[in-house]
Amino acid sequence: MKDVARQAGVSQPTVSHVINGTASISGNVTRKVNKAIEQLGYLPNAAARSLKKNTSNIVGLIVPSVDMRFYGELVKVIERILRREGYITFLCNTFYNGHLEKEYVETLIQNNVIGVISGSDIVDEKSYSLLINNHISTVLLDTQKKLEGMFSVQVDNEQIARLAVSHLYDTGARKISYCSEPIATSMLQTRYECFTHAMKEFGLTLHKNQCFFAQNQCNNHSKIEMGYDVAANVLLQDDIDAVFASSDEFAYGIISRFKEHEIDIPGQIQIMGCDNDPFSNLITPSLTTLQQPISLMAEIGVNMLLRLINDQSLNERSKCLEPSIIIRESTKNISTRKN
Repeated sequence: MKDVARQAGVSQPTVSHVINGTASISGNVTRKVNKAIEQLGYLPNAAARSLKKNTSNIVGLIVPSVDMRFYGELVKVIERILRREGYITFLCNTFYNGHLEKEYVETLIQNNVIGVISGSDIVDEKSYSLLINNHISTVLLDTQKKLEGMFSVQVDNEQIARLAVSHLYDTGARKISYCSEPIATSMLQTRYECFTHAMKEFGLTLHKNQCFFAQNQCNNHSKIEMGYDVAANVLLQDDIDAVFASSDEFAYGIISRFKEHEIDIPGQIQIMGCDNDPFSNLITPSLTTLQQPISLMAEIGVNMLLRLINDQSLNERSKCLEPSIIIRESTKNISTRKN
């Protein structure tokens, strides 16, 4: 800044006022300062400015892993909206690791972030408390946790489960398997619980040998690989006639293993996924799935955060969105269902 002031022929405080817009400076002086900045390639120290103002234009964005399509889509939409509003994002991939999550939260606080959006649960509730105690506006997406003072947006898992079981029941399926990645979040736990309730609603029995969960979430982030491994357990059961997978990517792995064993889909076993991944309409057979409004969830979450940042009131602390079913080739046509 001293170099800029010297080249522009002004004082250092004048340069500071031009950069930060904290005083009325004549157009001629402003042009001189900006020209000197351009010639010298000067970039203001964002960390120093943040410390001085005790705030920043940085929003922390916490997700398990952008490798997973669901979180990748969330990040893309959130970052685009925040950039448009003049904010930049500090991306944190936690890989479901509570210790790493806490380190990220501490780093975000140390860098004076103005807000935080978490695309999933805050694994360690102490990390959430750190954010609240440091007065960091925080919004959680895709969570079923109930934390004090929490603002959140999620999709109705009860409706997801009911739509899945209802459709498979209508196609004639009676022994439906539930296959999932590890229950690492409250949302996945709730989805499974809602599935068991939906099965009871339709008078269907759910045995332990119908439910299969992948292991080692922290060591393996490929849902396709996890689905492929879990499918081996389904094949050991002779009478399973349908599978509801916790995500489309997980379903891809199941379909891959079934094809290796020449299982007719949907003739022998029907398969449903969840998320409406872009590839679900391109694989063979195309995948019946539950669409979650990911972009809408992200938009509502960002709008919530911006209102909190600007000290504006919110009518709702929590918003629950509706899913929809997309029927494709991996489940039977209802008109040809079994009696």
